[in-house]
Amino acid sequence: MSCLFKDTLHYSSPANGDRGIVRAGMLVPDSVELFVCPFACGRHGSISAVKENLKHRLFYLFVEQEDIVNGYDDLIVTAVGDLLETIEYRPKVLMVFVSCLDDLVGTDHEALMETLTGLYPDIKFRSCHMNPIAKGSKCPPAISIQNNIYGLLDTREEMDNGINCIGSFVPISKDSELNMILKKHGFGEMRHIANYKTFEEYQNMGKSCCNMLITPVGKQAVEQMEEKHGTPYIYIPISYRIEKIESDYVKLEAFLEEVKNENKDKINMFAADYDDVETLELTLSRYKKEALEAVERAKTAVGDTPIIVDYSAARSPFGLARALLEYGFNVIRIQAPECIGIDKENLDWILEHNPQVEVLPSQHHKVVRRENQMPESISIGIDGAYIAGSKYVVDQFDDEGSFGFHGVTVLMNKLAHALEEEVDLKSMIHEYGLVV
Repeated sequence: MSCLFKDTLHYSSPANGDRGIVRAGMLVPDSVELFVCPFACGRHGSISAVKENLKHRLFYLFVEQEDIVNGYDDLIVTAVGDLLETIEYRPKVLMVFVSCLDDLVGTDHEALMETLTGLYPDIKFRSCHMNPIAKGSKCPPAISIQNNIYGLLDTREEMDNGINCIGSFVPISKDSELNMILKKHGFGEMRHIANYKTFEEYQNMGKSCCNMLITPVGKQAVEQMEEKHGTPYIYIPISYRIEKIESDYVKLEAFLEEVKNENKDKINMFAADYDDVETLELTLSRYKKEALEAVERAKTAVGDTPIIVDYSAARSPFGLARALLEYGFNVIRIQAPECIGIDKENLDWILEHNPQVEVLPSQHHKVVRRENQMPESISIGIDGAYIAGSKYVVDQFDDEGSFGFHGVTVLMNKLAHALEEEVDLKSMIHEYGLVV
């Protein structure tokens, strides 16, 4: 296997679209954003915001060379005032984003937030950084925006039997067996930020008795929530391996019982409802059986067709590739910019058991060479499809909605139908939009 995770000139694929930290911040209901940057930095995001119908929530303060030399703290305060006079509604939250050059300017963000809060006490202000140069730090943009989002939850005065889903852009599918597990143990709704239309409704997440983290980018956020609210969390990352799903459910059930026992004197809402639910064992067996049957159907449908696994489709692309290899699929390439910590075990397994699989670094400047073209392949993820020129694509982004056995079933059903029609890759990339 060739593994080329090296620091080189980066290539940015036009298929690298959809959600960035600006759209992540917009998950907060009743919020607007002010982006402070040179005009060249804002051009890309502003075009995308128009295309994605988000321009009414995204505003820009373009700074010039003189502002960068002298500092622009006062300009931001003035711009916030202009923004609030311009829009026809009163936001609950205003996020001030700065670009990577701000790390060199040295803006005093703590003092800036205090000034803005004093001027507009009815609005919550947050300082956010779009600084790709911090990607290798302990708090890169993808993590810091999660911290800002969930840091907006007020300290709770009451607690109920809700459980929060943290770290993803979209909720776990209501068809997942996970909801049966929660119900069986007496827990209420699984709360996700995307389900709320108002900031007041969003505060209900602060009442939940525990958090479930499903992607690593939210780890600092749940740790801060545990410190601030006393809310315990469990980390159950999304997996497509049946064995891993089963072992994770054992951990989850033990955690749920622990939370329930620790809070039995505080909450009287824990009451399992079996009226329309099978016993948990039968439920999980049925979902597992459906997943395995979907795997077999997909294997029959695609045969030995080469499969590419792309990081845009899954947070743990090596874990997804390992699952497919264990099921017997012909995975020939894994495309990713890096191997994150939770995926290292899966990469090591692939290196040992399937050394013929190619690892293609998606940001390496040589990635666009013609020899990387494989038009007859199936790409799971649009970025891999663009590099390979794949005629067939499994349209999945960032594991959205997937979890447990049901997530395996959904993916396999998509894979089973992948060869039925060649995709219009240009149209798919256009629909994904520019990252913002």
